[in-house]
Parts: sequence; structure tokens; C-alpha cells
Amino acid sequence: MAVEKTGNVVFGDYSSSFDDLHWYVDAANDCLYPLCFAIVDSERYDNWHWFLSKSFVILTPRRDIAFVTDQHGGLLKALVEVFPFSSHSFCQMHLKTNLKTYLSVKSRESKEFLLTLFSRCSYAPTIELFNELFENFKGRCGHSVQKFLEDLPNECWCNAYFQGKRYGEMCTNAAESFNSWIRDKHHLFSTNLVDAIRVKLIKQFSKRREVGNKWNHIVCPFAEKKLEKSFNNTKAWIIKKCSDDIHEIQLDHSVMVDIGKQSCSCQLLEIDSYPCKHGFCAIKRSEKDLNCFLNDYYHVRSYCDSYSHSIYQVPSMWKPNIVLDDDIVLPPLCKRPAGRPRTERIPLKGEIKRIRCEKMGTYNRKTCKEALL
Repeated sequence: MAVEKTGNVVFGDYSSSFDDLHWYVDAANDCLYPLCFAIVDSERYDNWHWFLSKSFVILTPRRDIAFVTDQHGGLLKALVEVFPFSSHSFCQMHLKTNLKTYLSVKSRESKEFLLTLFSRCSYAPTIELFNELFENFKGRCGHSVQKFLEDLPNECWCNAYFQGKRYGEMCTNAAESFNSWIRDKHHLFSTNLVDAIRVKLIKQFSKRREVGNKWNHIVCPFAEKKLEKSFNNTKAWIIKKCSDDIHEIQLDHSVMVDIGKQSCSCQLLEIDSYPCKHGFCAIKRSEKDLNCFLNDYYHVRSYCDSYSHSIYQVPSMWKPNIVLDDDIVLPPLCKRPAGRPRTERIPLKGEIKRIRCEKMGTYNRKTCKEALL
């Protein structure tokens, strides 16, 4: 599966109910394109290094691949060795979960405010805005968070310093959908599990191929909806034409857009590789074709090319008979752990799960008096 046909943001994740390493790339229509997966004995450096080495073969070297992962030590070490020139970003959700343990404030409202301020620092598009918000954040959180921030390189968590392209993706939450997608298959043996995933991928590719072939527009529906939303939100904006390419957007502050260089003073156009609202207004004012300013990554033809290759069935009727002998390595003997086997992923520390009565936080099924929905 060629990654250059979809995008260049790679999400790394693993399941806690069984040790499964997998990569997904961000696809053109705001969905995930499965790249590769493997089942290993445990999540550690050796397995990550092996998995990344195999992944390196199918990734195009000339592309700037951006990885969005958690902060697993083995994964960080393996990434530096196998992909030394690629950009690496930490998952925003994992960072906020870890940050909670360092916050000394006790009230829930204060914690939520500091976490929101931390997110604003992460999404800040310019270094000036980041420095302003970051100083405010450090002044409010106290000395307990200093150690956490010292071990956190700016280029790995905030937009202003990030060197690669991740198309606005800040978390690995999307990769969690893979675990939910195969939840009903977790109980299978490894060989049956791999085959079940293969069958699900066959159906997914076939369905998306049929849907993509029916689109008669230049860009994917997801991109069209974003452009339509930008159009509705910017109708009342005042635009001044400075030259053929340079336009000034007059709001409560002035924003400069250079169509020729595809740049905007808000920096979002360069960060997301997608026309920001200011860039959209300037392009519409210049009466140029907006589709020419969209990355090929958002075009329907790229989406269709991504799913043009099929995943074929593995024939089982004519498999040769294998005669077991003394040279066959059998699985190691292991003692089955006590209790019923886990079928759901282990939630992260601090993760809030919504239950059936739509109450958040700590939940006791026996004492809950709310009506089930």
C-alpha cells in the first residue's frame, strides 16, 4: 500500500488487550488508510524496531513522513534510529492525561482551565502567540509542572515549532478506532485474527472504491464541506487587493495573504497545507481556481488511486499438507492467567468513559439510579 497516494501523517498505536502494532495514515476524505499491522509477544523496543524497519520498506523516502504517537520509550528510541529525518509529534490527548498528574490544583474547574490553556499553547500557529500563552500557562500552573515541561521539546507538541506536515492532526484518537473495529475478533487465535482483519480490509477497500468512483467533483466531499463552511463564515469580511497575489483581510486586526507563495500571516495555511479562512477569501477575491491551491492529497483522483488496488483472497482449498517433524518449532508452554480473558482495551489513566446513562466520571452500576438510554 503506497503511502504517497493518501497523505503523510502516520498514527502509531497499540491495543492493550493483545499486543498489536499498527500504522494508519490520514486519508483524503477525513478517514484512515490502513498501512500495516503486526501481532507481537509484547510492546517493547525490539518489536518496535522490527516493525518500523519493515514499515520503512513501504514508505516513500522522498516524502516527509510525520509520526503522531504516544511517548512509549521503546517506540521513541526505534523511531530515531529507523526514521531519523522524519518529524515526530506527541499525541495531545496523552500529554494532557500525563499533565493532570503534575497539576497541584485540586478543583476540577481549575484543572480543566489549565488543560484548556495547554491546548491553546499546542494549537497556537505562531511563535509569538505561543510564547504569550505559554508564559501565562507556566505562571498559573506552578513549579510542579516545570519538570514535565522541561522534558517536553517544543517541536514535538506545538504547532508553532513543529517542522513537518500533519494536516491539523494532533492526537492518535483516530487510531483507537482500529481497536474498536476489530473488538469482536479479539478472542481469536493469531492466525484467525489476521485472516479476520484481512477480510474486513477487503470489504472496506471495496466499499470505499465504489463510493469514490461515484464522486464527480474534483475534491473530496470532506474538503468541499470545509470550503463551504469557510465561505459562509467569511461573507462579511472586507478584502483589500494590494497586488495580483497579495490581499489584506480587514477584521479587528489585519491579516496579509500572499496567493503566489501560498502563505498567510496567521500561519495556518502553511501548518495545515489547506487554505485557511483568510486564504480562502483572498483566492475567491482573485477569481482564481480554488482547486489549484488544494494539495493533491485532497483530490478525488488521489482518493480513488489509494483504493484502486485490491486486497485479494487467500485460497485455502489447495493448501499443501504439512507433515510435522522434529524441526518444527512449537509455541512455548505458558500458564493461563487467572480470571476471564479481557475483551476490551485497558483505558488510559485519567480517561473518562461515557456510560449508558450519559453520566461522566466514576460510575457504579449497582448504585446507579439513572434511567438507561
